[in-house]
Order: sequence, then C-alpha cells, then structure tokens
Amino acid sequence: MSFSSTALLARKSIRARLGRTIAIALMMTAGVSFVVGSFVLADSLRATFASLSDELVAKIDLQVRASEAFEGDSNRDPIDATIADDLQGIDGIEVIEPSLTRFAQLLDQDGDLVATTGGPALGFSYLGEGGLQGITLKDGRAPYGDNEVVVDKASADRVGYTVGDRVSYLTDTGTHSATLVGTIGAADSDGFLGASVVALDIPTAIEKFGSGGKVDAIDIGLAAGADTVAVQAAIENVLPTRTEVVTGEVLSAESQSDVDGFISVFGTGLLIFAFITTFIVAFIINNIFQITIGQRLRELALLRAVGASAKQVRRMIVAEAFFLGVIATALGILGGIGVARFIVWAFNQAGIGFPDTSTILEPRTFVAAAAVGIGVTMLSVFVPARRASTIPPVAAMRPELGFDALKKQQLIIGVVVTAVGTLLLIVGLFVQPGSAALWATIAGVGALTLFLGVASVSSTIAPPVTRAIGWPIAKLFKVPGALARDNVVRAPRRTSSSASALMIGVALVSAAAVFASSLRATITDVLDNAITADYIITDPNFFGLSPAVAEGLAALPELDAVTPIRLASGQVDGDSKNIGAIHPEAFDKLVDPDLQDGTIAGLGLNEVLIHSDPANDLNKQVGDTIDILWQSGAKGTLTVAGVYGDATFGNWLISLDTLDAVSDAPARDLFVFARLADNVTAAEGDAAVIAATDQFPQADVQTNAEFRKGQEDQINQLLLTITILLLMSIIIAVLGIAITLALGVFERTREIGLLRAVGMNRRQLRRSVRWEAVIVSSFGAVVGIVLGTFLGVVASLAVPDEVISKLAFNPAIIVVVMVFAVIAGLAASLYPSFKASNMDVLEAIATE
Repeated sequence: MSFSSTALLARKSIRARLGRTIAIALMMTAGVSFVVGSFVLADSLRATFASLSDELVAKIDLQVRASEAFEGDSNRDPIDATIADDLQGIDGIEVIEPSLTRFAQLLDQDGDLVATTGGPALGFSYLGEGGLQGITLKDGRAPYGDNEVVVDKASADRVGYTVGDRVSYLTDTGTHSATLVGTIGAADSDGFLGASVVALDIPTAIEKFGSGGKVDAIDIGLAAGADTVAVQAAIENVLPTRTEVVTGEVLSAESQSDVDGFISVFGTGLLIFAFITTFIVAFIINNIFQITIGQRLRELALLRAVGASAKQVRRMIVAEAFFLGVIATALGILGGIGVARFIVWAFNQAGIGFPDTSTILEPRTFVAAAAVGIGVTMLSVFVPARRASTIPPVAAMRPELGFDALKKQQLIIGVVVTAVGTLLLIVGLFVQPGSAALWATIAGVGALTLFLGVASVSSTIAPPVTRAIGWPIAKLFKVPGALARDNVVRAPRRTSSSASALMIGVALVSAAAVFASSLRATITDVLDNAITADYIITDPNFFGLSPAVAEGLAALPELDAVTPIRLASGQVDGDSKNIGAIHPEAFDKLVDPDLQDGTIAGLGLNEVLIHSDPANDLNKQVGDTIDILWQSGAKGTLTVAGVYGDATFGNWLISLDTLDAVSDAPARDLFVFARLADNVTAAEGDAAVIAATDQFPQADVQTNAEFRKGQEDQINQLLLTITILLLMSIIIAVLGIAITLALGVFERTREIGLLRAVGMNRRQLRRSVRWEAVIVSSFGAVVGIVLGTFLGVVASLAVPDEVISKLAFNPAIIVVVMVFAVIAGLAASLYPSFKASNMDVLEAIATE
C-alpha cells in the first residue's frame, strides 16, 4: 500500500467519522488557543510596555538619585531637593526637574476613598507636557500652585469628575482640596495599569506629600549637542556621597526589567493552566482512538488480510492524527490571538487600564502551537497506532482474536510509573536539589508522571469501585440502573480512560482545597496564639500606612501597646535578607515569636532578633555579631539579642531606631498592631481607635477576628480563582465523557436494538445511559479527590512552617465535587442518551 493510498484511507476514515473528528479538533484547538494566547499576550504586553517605558523616559537624558548597594524590596532613599541648585552651573544641562512620588488617594464627592483597580494609590509631581515626564495630558492643563491638581482620566471618569470640579485628595499630611485642572494617562491609556494618580507641581507635592524638602530623583535634560558622558562626569563631581547619576537608557532598562518580571509570572501562570488543559485533551484523544480502533477491528483486519502491513496500518492511524493536529494548530493560533485580546479587554473593563497592544507572534509561538497541536496529538495516538498494527488478519473473520491480541498487563507498569512519579515529586519538593528552577521542574515532572501512573492503575480498581458506586443506583432505579452499572464494570479500561480526564481537574481542585484549608488553619492558629493584638490596621491597597497612624495610636491611653511592622533589606554574606523593623517593648507584649534565648523588649540600637534556622546556618547565638550591608549602601554590625522559633514575621527583626539610623527611605508601615489597656472595654477602645485613625481613611482598622475573617476570604478567593482557571479543562473532560459515551452507544448498537425489541422503552434506555455517565464521572471524582488530597498534603508539608504549620481538610469541598460529578455526568449524557433512545430498532438489530 503506497503513501498516497495510506493518505486516501486516512482521509476517508476522517470523513466517515466527521463528528468525532470535529470534537477532537475543537478540544485540541482549545488547548492550543490557551498556549498561544499565553505567549501572544506576554509578548504583546512585553513589547507594549517596552515602548511605554522608553516613552516615559524618552526626554530624560540623565537622572540623579540615591545609590543602592543592591536591588532590594525597600524603597530607594530620597535625596535633598537642593542638589538641583548645585547642578545649575554645569555646562550642557538645559532642564533640571526634581520628581517625587508618594502616597495620595482621590476622594469622591461624598468624601470616600476612590478605590484603585489593582494598583497602588500614587501621588507624584507633574510639570505638564513641557516637562521631562513622558505622561500624556488628556484634558486641560498641568497644575500650578497649591490650589490645583490633575488626576488620571480613568479615575476621574469612574467617579464623574470633570475639569473645573473641586476635588479632594488624601496624603500622609491629611486631606486637601483643589481645583481639577486636567487629566492624565500613560501613553494612549486613560489609566496607569490599575493605579490611581494624583499629580501636583513640585513645590506643592513636597509640601502636601510631607517629604521634608526631599525628592526621589532629579531628572535632567541636556542641551542639543551636549556630551552626555562629559556632563555625567561633571555631575558626579558635585554630588554628595551615596548618590549617583544614571542615563535614561539605564532607567528604561530597569523599568523594562521590572515589567518583564511581572509579565513572566503572569504568562507562566496562564501557561500552566493551558498545559493542564492540553494534558487532559491528550487523555481524551488517546481514549477516543483506543475505542475507535476497537470498533474498527474488522476493518483494520481486512486491510491486513488484503496485503497491508502492520507499518502501513500504523501510518494510516498516525496520518489521521496528523491531519487533526494540523487543523487544531491552525485554528488554535487564531483562537490564541482572540484569547489574548479577550484577556486585555477583560482587564480594561475591570479598570486596569492596559494601553493598546499590538499582536505579537514570535516564531516560538508557532513552534509551541505546533508542539501542542501536532505533537500532543501524535503522542496521544502512539499507543493506539501500535495497537492497531498488532491486529492479525484472521481477526477479520473472528474479531475476538483481535481483542486477545491487544491484551496487555498494565497493572505492573502503572504501579511502577506511579512510584517513580511519587519519588520525583518528593525529591523535587523536599530534597530540592540544585536551583529553584531545577527542583520545581523535577516536582512538575513527578506530578505529571504520577497522574499517568494513577490513570493506568485506575483501570484495575475501576470494576470494584464503579460496582460500589453503581450499587445504590441499581437498587433505586432497577433495570436502567443495573444495566448502567454493568456497562461500566465490564469495560474498565474505557471507564478509567474516560474518568481520568475529569480526575486530573478534580485532583488539582482538591489539592488546592487542602493547601488553602491548611493555610487558613495556620493563619487562624497564629492569630489565636502568636498574636495577642486586639487591633490590626492595614492598608488594603498595600501601599503601606504613614508612621503617623502608629504614632497617633501609641498616644492613646486606651491602648497598652502599639507597634508598626516595617520592611528593610540587607545582605549577610552576600545573600539578601528581608528584615522586619518593630517597636521592641510593644512587640514583646503583642506577639509571641517563641523566644528561645535572649530578649525582645530589650532589643536595642544595632541589635537583631534572629530565627533559629538562620542562626543555626550562620552558627550564631546571643551575643555574637553579624556584619550586614544595607540596601542604602550603609555598612553595619548587628549584635544578636535573641533567637526565636516562630518565623511568622520573618527570620530577622530589628528595632525602628536601627532602621532609622541606616535608611532615609520614606517610612511605610505594612501593619500596625495594638492592644487594649487593662480595664478598657472593647467599645471604649473601638471609639478611641476609630477617632485616632479618622484622618487616615486608607487605614483599615480590624479586630483580630475581623482580620482573620478577611484572610480567610482572601484564601477562598484564591481557591475560587484557581477553580475558575481550571474550569475549561473540566468542561473539556466532561465533553470527553460525552464523546466516549456516544462511541459506546455506537459500539452497542445491536445490543441496544435487542433491548428495545424485548421491551425496554426509550425512557428506560435514556436513564441507563445517564446513570452510566454519572457512575463514570463519580469514579473520576473519587479518584481525583483521593489523589488531590495526597498532593495537597505533600504540598502543604513541603512549604516552610512559617507559611503552613498545620494540616487541615475541607469536607465541604468533597461534597461539592461529588455533586458536581453527578451534574457533569448528567450533562455529558444528554446527546448520547438522546442518540440511543432514537435508534431504529430493526436497523440496530441488523447492525454487525
């Protein structure tokens, strides 16, 4: 049989099974679309933000700013605004423009905070389009004087402000009002990627933002023909210590690096869910081809009988799969572009304010599309194609011989694969060899292998489990229920293959549920035992609180102890460390960090509290010293004042006095903890705290119980988000069950005709198919819950104790998943049950 003959047979086979072909192509297209969409979105946003970064600094030739010893999580120190005066006499400088960014939040007409749409609430200096900032003026003009302000157009439109309105805004120095004289945006966008912006001229910004005469940087524009290198050298000669001057190219590269980090995480997250969908599609394609090869047994055996070799039969099956893969790849690329555009549209509808993005299709996107569309399809039919090639010619006359030739022992292989996957997963998560990327890859491969192993083993456990699941159905629904149960039990391989796709989605949801429940239990335990504060004050926008909040609360007689939690960055032996800064005496009263040695309340200047893990790693104990390099460039030596065992607040703690001595960065408090004084009622404390924070509307005052509830809500939202992202893969899994049932109905055409002939009515037949779908989906849910629970436990044990220290389970999730499985089964059975009940009885009986 020539290649052209093989291609002709493959084409005719596809046309003869057009419904199956369309279903597989659509499922594969969905997987390719997600993968392509992830790449297109990431590449398009990366290109757009690169252009935006260049535009924002295009007019800036040089910038003076505080130097940093390394890039940390803390803010860069500000510099004295008077440095601008020292630059006035340097040849080649045409424009000198100080810039300042701090917290500022717009208020609406009722005096309430205007919520951002995912970004921080920012206030910065703005000189208009004549300045060096690459910000687009949308309406009006730039502000001038303390009675004028501009805001981002997205926020103004959302609230209903127009140019000329009187508006109010909040800063760390209080609430201010001014006339809105203009609106601004980033490039062609009306917003700033979800951030809200309040902009003032530089003298007003210094005053209203409370910067104490300091600015973040001084932007410099050079005269035409000026030598950048020479001017940069001249500036360096007049700068004070711990300041630097960098070029606009450096600023653009730094900005692009920050954006790349965010986009890479965002794109990787989408890719993970895309590959999960693709993995499930591969299971379904494999199952469909396995079933159809069984149904085409006589056809394939006849081909062998008339002279086709095993290789030619295998090529025909592969050709069918290749054609499907090509179609799915082409459609998936188009669908991926649509997915990327939809995500950008959805974010903009939520107010994030993405700029217009061009569609970028990199060569690797096409490679990835082909790898998923063609590669995954080809891999999925590898086993079915080999299976088809083993059919003996004599099976054309005796089909049962063909099935005998296909029997294989899967149990041993499945157990071995499961064991290998489990081992790789444990090594990756607990041993963690090499870099983070390496051990994460090992863990990911282990999880993938584990899924494959469980899917293989599940065909062995399918008969007893499905028999148990179907027992109450058979008792309640008599003949239709018993028939459904028997149909499932007698085809364990088909049952396990059909259920495996659903099993993966359910397992991931169950794993996320265990992880979330354990995280929730840990947070509850910490709030109940480690934190004795009655009040926890935070900023919902994560910009941090002004130190004035903690200072005002500390002055209240109704409160016994108040401490803020600030963040600093330092390097010890070349490794970067996140360091918390606290008020020692108050922290000692408010938090129990499991002190093992030393003192908390006595923590003094240039002293540190260190967690037992880094203390052991560095071989340090109370009284020892540790050399540290601060992010600002300052060097110091810290004396260990105490060692503690609970890392809820990190591994390193210093006093606020120590932080103030080494950093001039704007202070922002991540949290403020407070406790009622003795003999003060909760009502009295609430009234005092609310009154003290009234001038800081951004301060979210919560009791311990309210804070716990808020954390639980955030965890629930995370779980809901993961479930929604997995929804497409679960829907495809349900579609796979429907296709398998339809194929099963076709395979049992003669049997169904005989059942109708001996008295089974259409309603009973429909019920039988429906309950068969319910049993299959319930089996997938049961296996998924067991596997997902195992994965959730492993993941929870693998993370550090400061993140999760207690295991917890959520039985409600199991109930929800099982209810969903029943609904999914009923949904999957709609078409197959309709098809079965509407067969012509005589034609069905005559079918061979």
